[in-house]
Amino acid sequence: SMNEHMANSEPDQAALQPPKTKKPRLEAPSSGQPSSNIPLKMAEFPVGNLENFYKPCPNYRLPVEQGAFSLDGEGVCHLDRSQLRYYSHPARLNLDLKVGYDDYVSKLMANVPDGLQPVLMWIKSNQESFIEDTTGEVPSSDSLLGVGECSKKERSRNLCINFVTWRGMLTKLLCTPYNKSEPWKMAATLFNGTIYLNEIETEEKKAREANLTPREKEMCYWGYKFEDYMTTKEPPSSPALQSTKSVTGSRSSTLDKSGTVNPQESFCTVVRTTLNSHSIVMAAEVDCCDHMAKEKPPQNYIELKTSRVIQTYRNEASFRRYKLIKWWAQSFLVGVPKIVCGFRNDNGIVTTLQSFKTAEIPRETQNDPSLWQPSVCLNFMDKLLAWIRSKVVKDDPNTVYIIEWTKLYNCVSCRECPAHSEHVFLPKWYLST
Repeated sequence: SMNEHMANSEPDQAALQPPKTKKPRLEAPSSGQPSSNIPLKMAEFPVGNLENFYKPCPNYRLPVEQGAFSLDGEGVCHLDRSQLRYYSHPARLNLDLKVGYDDYVSKLMANVPDGLQPVLMWIKSNQESFIEDTTGEVPSSDSLLGVGECSKKERSRNLCINFVTWRGMLTKLLCTPYNKSEPWKMAATLFNGTIYLNEIETEEKKAREANLTPREKEMCYWGYKFEDYMTTKEPPSSPALQSTKSVTGSRSSTLDKSGTVNPQESFCTVVRTTLNSHSIVMAAEVDCCDHMAKEKPPQNYIELKTSRVIQTYRNEASFRRYKLIKWWAQSFLVGVPKIVCGFRNDNGIVTTLQSFKTAEIPRETQNDPSLWQPSVCLNFMDKLLAWIRSKVVKDDPNTVYIIEWTKLYNCVSCRECPAHSEHVFLPKWYLST
């Protein structure tokens, strides 16, 4: 897409304490009337010294799938698994990723659903999976993480979850200790005891997308086309795909890969996990599943990637330092165990395929501590989430806190926006019971 070392060690209690932050400073408005853009106060979470995060891995629970939803070609959300695709190893390689590009409508031009809306729709329709079962008994803490934190009175409204977000946002947080080049920004709102994190597009990203060269636009398409080559809409063993010839004598149309792709079509899993004391529900786009696997979702999902053929030592060092951390973080967070990469040349032809086990990716970097360490990423995210919980304290859907990682790359900042700012994102239909 454009765009596992599951630790079983006991939680490190020190990791749960939010680090000391600088005293928030009040920013005086320049005019008599406070402008809606002026933050009320700023707090900072220092990231400069990674030694603070060199500790055993905090406990990250194997993610459990709670449900799924699909986005169709128009970007409309359906609470079903209709867009799940199946992994299908291509009969031959030299896959041309340029095929169909002329008819392609980019996701940037398309009508993509706003932020968390599909995730909120899913939660709204599945509240019973967060609250109590039909007998009125609270499900065991094994099936419902963190439910013990809620009293019966609260339980009717509260999800008993600390964070709800997209996996993409958490991937950015997890990689932050080693990220000195890509800013990120998100809005956080506390509602009924749960913090919702909604990504905000940074100015840098807007500028980059506005200035993509024709070749860069085409290369964005290549990733989608690779997914098209590697997947089918029906399980590969289904009768529809078994018949190699139809009545007319042509190949089954389901295997025709000459067309374009619709980047809006996607299947998303909703998983639940805990990082130390933080209970998390996140949605994540899933490229495909292995229909032969005996494991249940998300352990039968496969992530598909493309990357330039590695030809020099420098290519390989860059691949390990910058790409593998993102690949590991993205798949580790939702418990996807396998990544299949198509290595392509500069002409967009995939010449080789290679599988990576998510759990084994960190071994690629452990011999070289200067690269990146999963324990640093997880300890960082654990402490950052604790810090966010200590700052995002007004339980009000119209109050938004802006949390960002910006150009100097030495601290994460958090500021509260004035009420009803432009960044409010929880819709009215979600707030009503």
